[in-house]
Parts: sequence; C-alpha cells; structure tokens
Amino acid sequence: MPSTIFPDKAQCQSKTKGVTTKLSKTFRRWKVSSINNNNETMMHWIEKQCPVDVIPKILSFAGPQSMQVLNLTSRHWRSVMEEESTWKVLCEDYHKWKEGDAIPSRWKTHYRLSPCIPLDYSSLNCTSFVSMLQQVQHNSIRSRSSTDEDAHIRVLIKPGKYVLSEGIKVNTAMTVTFQTLDMPDIDYFMNEEEENKEQTAGENISATPKRKLFKRAGKLRKSVMSCRTVNIVNEESNNRLDEIDEKLQPHPSRAMLVLHSRQNNEPIFRVLDGTVNINNMAIIHSSAGIDIWNGNSAVQVQPPSLPDGNLPEFTPRPKVILHKAEVSSRSGRGIVAIDGGTAHVRECYIHDCAATGIYVGGPGSSAIIERADVLRNGNGNRIRRGIGRGHSGIYLEQGTALVRDCNISQNSLSGLSAISQENAILSLEQSDLVANGAIQLEMPPDGSTSRRRSQTRDNRVSTHGMLRERSGLIEVSS
Repeated sequence: MPSTIFPDKAQCQSKTKGVTTKLSKTFRRWKVSSINNNNETMMHWIEKQCPVDVIPKILSFAGPQSMQVLNLTSRHWRSVMEEESTWKVLCEDYHKWKEGDAIPSRWKTHYRLSPCIPLDYSSLNCTSFVSMLQQVQHNSIRSRSSTDEDAHIRVLIKPGKYVLSEGIKVNTAMTVTFQTLDMPDIDYFMNEEEENKEQTAGENISATPKRKLFKRAGKLRKSVMSCRTVNIVNEESNNRLDEIDEKLQPHPSRAMLVLHSRQNNEPIFRVLDGTVNINNMAIIHSSAGIDIWNGNSAVQVQPPSLPDGNLPEFTPRPKVILHKAEVSSRSGRGIVAIDGGTAHVRECYIHDCAATGIYVGGPGSSAIIERADVLRNGNGNRIRRGIGRGHSGIYLEQGTALVRDCNISQNSLSGLSAISQENAILSLEQSDLVANGAIQLEMPPDGSTSRRRSQTRDNRVSTHGMLRERSGLIEVSS
C-alpha cells in the first residue's frame, strides 16, 4: 500500500469529503434506498450498521488512496485496516491472490509486498514506489533472519505500455518479481447495456442478486485500475517523446516497459544482488552512451566490485530469470551476465538488439537458455558514433552456457560464439542456427580446454533454410 502520509489530521479530514463522495456514488449505483445522499449519514451507516463482511468490499471499491485517507481519520477505521480479513478481501479483489496460490501467513504483508501498477503506484518511476522498493531492500539487508515471505516482493503490472525515464536497480539478497497482472476474463465485467438496465431498475441492495453485485464489483475495480495514466515521463524528458515509436504497441495481455533514458548506459533492470524474476512482459530498451559492457543493455546482471577492483566473495551470485519475456535494445545488448552474474532465459524472444542479444562474460558467469528465439541482433544503430554493425546472437566470452532447443538465426555476425580457450564451456543441444552473418557456430579452438569440455548434439547449422520458432512470442510481438 502506498506510503503517502498526510501532514496532519485536519488535512486528512479535509480529504474525507472526497472519499465519502466517492462512496456515495458507489451506493447510488447500487440504489441503496435506505441511505440518503448525506455524506455524514452514509459514513455513520457504514460505521454503525453495515455488516462487517461488507466493509472490506466497500473499501476495495473506494481504492487504496481513499483507504489511506480513511486510515488516518478515526480509531474505527484504523482498527478496520488492522483486520486480516480486510486485507484478504483486498488481495482477492485486486487479483493479488487467487485460488490455488499459497495462503499467506499475513494478508496485510502480502498486500504490501505485492504492489500493483498503476493501482497502488502510478508508475515504476514514481517517487513513492522507488522509496518503497528501497525501504524493503534496506529492511532485508538489516534483518537477514526475515521469513521467506518478507524476502520476496512481487510487482504486478497491468497490461499496457509504460514509458520509463530511469531504470530499476535491485541491490539486496532478496527475490523481486516483475510480472504482468492476470486480469479476469472480460465477460466478468458488466457491459454498458446491463449497467444501464440496472441503473433504471430502482432495486435496492437487498433485492440484488449476488452475481450482479460481483459484476458491479468487477466493473468498479476495472475503473479503479484504469484511473491513472501509464505513460509516465518526467518533464525534462518530455522532448524525447517524439522519439518513441508509436507503432510499438503491447499485446493486450502483456505489460510493456519502454526505457528512454538521458543517462549514459542505463539498463532497464540492473541486478547487483539477489534474484529478479521477469515474467510475461516486453522490455524495450534505449539509452544514451555506447558502453555495452557496463550498462547499455536491457538487463544487466553484475555483482558490484570492491574499491580495489576485485569482486566480493559471496554466494549466491546475482541472478535474473526471464520467462515468456520479449527483450530488445535499440542502443546496446539485450541480456548481459558478467563477473559472476547468472541469467536463466526460458521461452523468451530476444530480437533486434543493436549489439549482442545475450552476452556472458567473466569468471563464474553462467546462462541457461531454453526454448528461446534469438533473432536479428547485432545490426548496430543509427546514432552518430553509436554501436556499429557486427555482433552475435549469443556470445560466450567466459563462463558456462547451456543452450537447449533454441532458434538462433538472422543475427549480424554469428549465431553463437564461444571464445575463451580456457574458460568458455558450452553445451548446445537440439537448436537451429540458420542464416546468420559470417558464422553460424563458433566453437573454441580444437585441442583447447574449453573445446574438450564443451559439447554439441542434435543441432541444425545452415546458411539458409526455414526457421522454427520456439518461444511462441514472435507472432504476438509482431
């Protein structure tokens, strides 16, 4: 829940009028004939006569911002906000928990650690969200004895396009998940014809079937979910809006993050510690600068170095797990795991990056890539003194990589390159390397340690031929 705190009780009470007006509109939609339009009477009815199990439903209709106001107005509402049953209903109504999920030990904690964009926070770049994420990470560092539930934050993002001006940094030994919110089927909501019939029926709440009330609830939640803009760009970057490709539209069931940053070499996700899960999302990156080793990439997984330049000795190393994700960078690389970073890529579409699609480098780095499409990477960009043409789909400089059942095709220089003679261990299985530039598959030199420890089997390597997609995302993205 947002951490907005109003300066004093008087100011908070001045906000109550807007909240009660909003609740009045909700009751007028239900045609509650026993309650008149007086806000004080309506609030008195909720506090004194309303069934206890109905109050959480009313709060879910009002929305998180109104709840924050009510929480500071009286002891009654504060006690309501402390009830676990209240937060259970909110988690269910806002789809933060569904049947089949593990039952949280504390519903309020589950709600707080499952923020929804743009319901709880207007943007991934808004000050309150950034502060919340930093506070959770700080608490995780201070209390290593925290439970697994406290050490996992799940950010739910409503399907749509989100323009970011800054990247997201994770720098603590916890798990952070970013995923598209599973919206209920559209038939769950009332259509306009049904709504108009209900508005003219003149029936009170006691005569309304429960099924219709739930449909109204869905309609109201839908309006709450869409009450904020999702294209968030700060004022100083407004002049860059003309650079955003208007043809770039997300799939209706997926969230798309588009970074346009003035800062040099800024990734969308920079993972320094812990684990980041990215599920069912599109990540489109563009940043100033040309340093593709230190940040000019969509996803950068790299532990921080010590002041003397050495890497700290700790385990586990930072990790990113991408599933059903589309990744593209107009200014640099797609996914970078270096200096001991780890990347797990499953059923993803890595395409049209200016430089390498997936780069693994440095001792201890590793990647597992399964059922992925790695296409058309390494073609450079049009920026003056930018990234030149001639990069690979997958580039293993040092470390280990398992590539299984992938489509690695139409990349500028090579499909897959393993370079180091001593420390580039590659396992390539059941994959297609087709129609890449100069080289389809570049293995370590014969007789080298890396070559002896690497293996390939059941692959198709050809300069031309039909492509077989693996991720299931190509048609969705196009």
